[in-house]
Amino acid sequence: MCRIHVAERQGVNHIRETVIEGLASSSRYRHLTTGLLARTADWAVARHAKPGPALKAAKRKLHQVFGAYAVKLDSLEQHLDALEAGGETHAMCRRILKLHHSTAERLSFMELFHATIWNHCGTPGHILDLAAGLNAFSLPFSGLDPAVSYTAIEIDRRMVEAVRRFLAVTQRPGGCLWHDVLDEIPPSNADVALVLKTLPCLERQKPGAAVDLMHRLEDIPDIVVSYPVRSLGGARKNMPLNYRAQAQALAAACGRNIAFLDLSQEIVAVLSHR
Repeated sequence: MCRIHVAERQGVNHIRETVIEGLASSSRYRHLTTGLLARTADWAVARHAKPGPALKAAKRKLHQVFGAYAVKLDSLEQHLDALEAGGETHAMCRRILKLHHSTAERLSFMELFHATIWNHCGTPGHILDLAAGLNAFSLPFSGLDPAVSYTAIEIDRRMVEAVRRFLAVTQRPGGCLWHDVLDEIPPSNADVALVLKTLPCLERQKPGAAVDLMHRLEDIPDIVVSYPVRSLGGARKNMPLNYRAQAQALAAACGRNIAFLDLSQEIVAVLSHR
């Protein structure tokens, strides 16, 4: 009986490694963190007993949580090249922010978005931006002094390299870490953490992830969370009401006060120790 269990376990491990290798060799997903690929493989193997169907399921899962929000990377590289060649920072950043659905939605109220947050939280000395995407390129519109430090965390190595290039050319202190926010968060002395339009995606990967993340950010005084008011297709689907309720439940679960900010284009709440 024990030999049978050992053989079954070896078979599962073989399928898991096959799925991980398939994801790691994919042009679309090979730049994602190894932890994310392994976790997705575990999810797929638990549902499929053969390598082929498991790999297909893993790719579908990654598309749901990542692929649908992918950035036009060729255009991103071109705009970064132009910026490094002396292109006007605000103009180049606007073009870059249009490349991602989340930041493109925010372009029309970018300055107001940041001003409203800082008016509530105070001017930060160090920002930690989780699952940051292209949000670093909104810094020129943030109203913050260039000396304010900015650290981003992102799962796509290509995005990490792009943000590092941007921080270097704009001479802003900080960095960008290639890291999965569902893993342990590296220590940070940030006084504000940004978790923008990220929590629903994390919950689809791992139920309970939002509360876990808040606990791992326990030492940061203010956590700014946001949610979209419309789906990718433009439908509202009671999203404002549902997401406000989710934010309130999240604050209660992690023992923080919550304040909703006055922005109609995006649901923004600050979870604070105050």
